[in-house]
Amino acid sequence: MNFEELNFDDFMSYDHKLRKQILNDPELLKIMVRKNLKEKRYYHSLSVAELAARLAKIHHLDAKKAYIAGLLHDVTKYFDEQQHDSYLRFYDPEKLKYPESCKHSFSAKYYLKEKCNLHDKDILNAIYNHTVCFSKDRLSIILYIADKREPLRGIQDDVVKIAEKDLYTAFEKLNWDVERYLREVKNERFIKTGL
Repeated sequence: MNFEELNFDDFMSYDHKLRKQILNDPELLKIMVRKNLKEKRYYHSLSVAELAARLAKIHHLDAKKAYIAGLLHDVTKYFDEQQHDSYLRFYDPEKLKYPESCKHSFSAKYYLKEKCNLHDKDILNAIYNHTVCFSKDRLSIILYIADKREPLRGIQDDVVKIAEKDLYTAFEKLNWDVERYLREVKNERFIKTGL
């Protein structure tokens, strides 16, 4: 098979061995992700993956899982409201009330389970929590931090430096910054995480 032809829509038609190979090979996943995202969002995903893997190594977690979670975290970013809501209505109706800017993290979990037969609970949980982090799981917190502070965003603060030493302190600082940004800049409500 020509790997350049890989895509999410056909994923379940690939034989079991190839599906397993793809889910364990970030280079093959990159091919599929690139087709699903606009160029800027694709490079954001690569940057998130790299920062997540680096933080995972520092904190003695599986860097490959962190990288894959970072790579896949925005896979449903360009779904329309109806597409997000169809997954949420079926799997997670309480998330229907969340702002549109959050729904892609929830729908991505279910999309990846359905479209890619991805069942790694750590990766799926991290993706699910990357916009609004309700999990105390370290991989989820790493992905949340990496998504908000990957280098291409150009935000100059000490969140990543703090995260290298203490994930939970970095998370609290970042949460405060996100809350302020949503209220003051985006005029959106902030959803308390309660960690």
